[in-house]
Amino acid sequence: MKPVAQQHLYALAKRALVSLLVIGLSRIATLLTCASVRLYVRGWLSGIEIRFLLGFSSAIHRTALRLAVR
Repeated sequence: MKPVAQQHLYALAKRALVSLLVIGLSRIATLLTCASVRLYVRGWLSGIEIRFLLGFSSAIHRTALRLAVR
C-alpha cells in the first residue's frame, strides 16, 4: 500500500478505538452513578462515600469528554 493510504487507515483505526474508549468510559461512569445513588438511597453508603463515588464518576466523564474533543 501507499504510505498515504496507510496513514489514512491508521487515522481511521485510531479514531475508531478512541470512540470505543469514550463510549465505554461514559457507560462506566453512568453505571457507577446509578449504582452509587441506589446504594445511598438504600442506606448502604454514607454521605462521604457517595460524594467520593460521584466525584470519581465525574472524573471519568471529564476524561471521556477530553478524549472525545481531542
